[in-house]
Formats: sequence, structure tokens, C-alpha cells
Amino acid sequence: MIPENIEVLHQGDEFGNNMIIKTALASGREIYGFTTKNNYGGGWDLGPTWNYVITSEKPFLLDAGRRGTGLKLLEMLEHAGLSYSDLDFILLSHGHEDHDGGLNEIINSRGEIKILAHETYSYLKRSYPDIAPSPEKKEYTASCWHCRMPEPHIKKFCRDYHKEKIWLKTEEIKEQEYCLADGITLFHVPGHSPDAIALLIDDEALFTGDTILSDITPHPTAEKYFDLTQNILPVGYSEAQQLYGLRAYIRSLKKLNRLGEKTQDIRVLPAHRLFYDNKWNHIDLKQRVRKLIDHHIQRCSAILDILKDGPKTPEEITTLHFNSKLLKGYGIFMGINEIFSHLELLECSGDIIFIEDEKISATREGHFESLINKLE
Repeated sequence: MIPENIEVLHQGDEFGNNMIIKTALASGREIYGFTTKNNYGGGWDLGPTWNYVITSEKPFLLDAGRRGTGLKLLEMLEHAGLSYSDLDFILLSHGHEDHDGGLNEIINSRGEIKILAHETYSYLKRSYPDIAPSPEKKEYTASCWHCRMPEPHIKKFCRDYHKEKIWLKTEEIKEQEYCLADGITLFHVPGHSPDAIALLIDDEALFTGDTILSDITPHPTAEKYFDLTQNILPVGYSEAQQLYGLRAYIRSLKKLNRLGEKTQDIRVLPAHRLFYDNKWNHIDLKQRVRKLIDHHIQRCSAILDILKDGPKTPEEITTLHFNSKLLKGYGIFMGINEIFSHLELLECSGDIIFIEDEKISATREGHFESLINKLE
């Protein structure tokens, strides 16, 4: 059943691909949603990317889909009666390919437009050949220096994307909380990505990007990524946990939860799975934040249970923890990244130590839940 606050302008398929919706707020503002295809193969399927147009005195587009979907997104805007020329700017929720990959195609087709992003985006979208972590990554944007994907995946999805992204011109938003327009406030919510943002619209709707999704748990980054990028980041970011890792992600979840506590029945608009597998996914903000935090508590506990049998490497923990279907192909790399963010938190809480041969040993302590609950 279609939620009463949503009007479907174009249905799309069972997963929501090519869907167009419109939702009206009590304030009178209208928000349009457009889905662009986002399937890399493998078991880690997020569903299509939801890109939004927020109407105001100066309407803007939030995200631009992945590479190769820019023209389709423009077609959907026109189908909804919107014009690219009427947009004041494009705002990026964060610098992942399924959110900013369509920009180059849009700009080449319809002309330059102002692009806004959190300040860390403009530093991480550049290449730094002289300090790249390895020769093969000299042409990579710094945002992908940590990538462990195999060469076939990189060749198919990444190389041209990096070349296009480097030349994007963006305007930086430096504040942790920023008034984007009358009634629209932007919040920096790192963890899934160091440059991730959320939008509170008229105290009625909350765009959460990839920070809060229904059905699935967003991937946290790892604090170790900070070691690769700390020399290129803007002044003020001196600790990994300010931008990266599970601690940053949990703090961002709690920040968004506090926003929801100010407004009853706030409408949550995620960047994936608003509609998926033939069903609409309503998100109760408070319940979803609690469930996501509990998920990470349970995963930390599961890792400690695995380590009861003796020291193991991150890859060994990953293969024991996840369903083997999720680890096929490039899934193993995503799984290891997921596990590593939890290992970092467990090390911080004193529940594990890293020993020789890249192995991890449990200390027989159990302080991680207390640490998570104290994060603010």
C-alpha cells in the first residue's frame, strides 16, 4: 500500500528502479524523489539510489546517481515537470560513486551548475600522485586510496569515474551545522563516509543519506583510513574518530536521533530502499537508530565469541561471521572492511589486542557496550 503522504508519479519496477514520487509537507514545501539504478552485482545490494529535488525559493537537487545514470535522472526530472535550468545547485550527500557519479554526465549535457558538498569532499576528490599510498593509486582520488577491490572491478566501475571526479568544481560547506536555506538545516554526519551530510527540512522531514537505511545496515568506514588522508584534510581534523570509523558513525546516529526527538513523527527520507522488493519502508527514526546501534553491539559480541577459540585474522573472522553468499567476488573485501571497523572499536574498549601475523586476540574483557553507550 502506498503511504498516504506519497504520490507516485511513475511506478518503476519491484525494486523501485526508475520510480518518481512526490511528497508534500505541512509547510507547503514539496519534495520529489527519483531513483537511479545501482547494481554492482554480488550480494551486497543497496537497491537504487534515491535522489531528491527539494522545492523552495531556490530549488535544488540532492545527489546525482551513479555513473551512467545522469541523463536518465534528467529525463525523470522533466517527466515530473521540473527543469534543470530552475535548479539553483546540486548538493551531494557524500562522495560515493552511486551518489556523485552522474554529475559529469549531467554537466556535460546541460551545462555548469553550482555543486555544494561538505568541505572534506573537495579534499578527498583530488588525486595526490606524490603521496599516494601505492604506484597504482597515483591517479585515484584520495577518497578511494583505501579501496581493496580487485582489478576487474576497478577497471569496470572506477577508473573513468576517478578521472571525471577530480575535475569537478565544488563549493565547500565547512560548518557542522549549516542553514542551507530558510527552513533547511544541514548536519555533518560522518562515519559511513567522512563527508556525509543529513538535511532537516521544515522540522518535518529528515534526509538521512546512507547514514540511516531501512532493512540494511550502512557500512561504517575504518579509522585506519585516516592514516592515509590526514595530511591532506582541512585544518581541524586531527583525530581519526572525527571523520572515520564506527565511533564516528554511532555518534552521527545519535545526533540524528536527537533531531527526531524534537519533532514527533518526523518523515525519514533515506538514499536507498524507501521502496524495495515491492514494499514501502517506513522508518521510525528512534526505533531505527536503536536497532542499528544494537546491531553493532551484537556484532562486537559475535566477534568476541569467535575469538574465544583463539587468535584469528580479520579475514578469518569475516568468513566465520558472514553468510558465504555475501562473500562471493568482491563481497569478501566489503565484509573485511565491516569487521575491521568493529575490531577498531573493540581495541579502543580494551576487549581485543592486535598481535603478530595480523591476528587478533581477545582479552577476556567486555567493555565495548559501555563505550558505545557513552558515545555522544
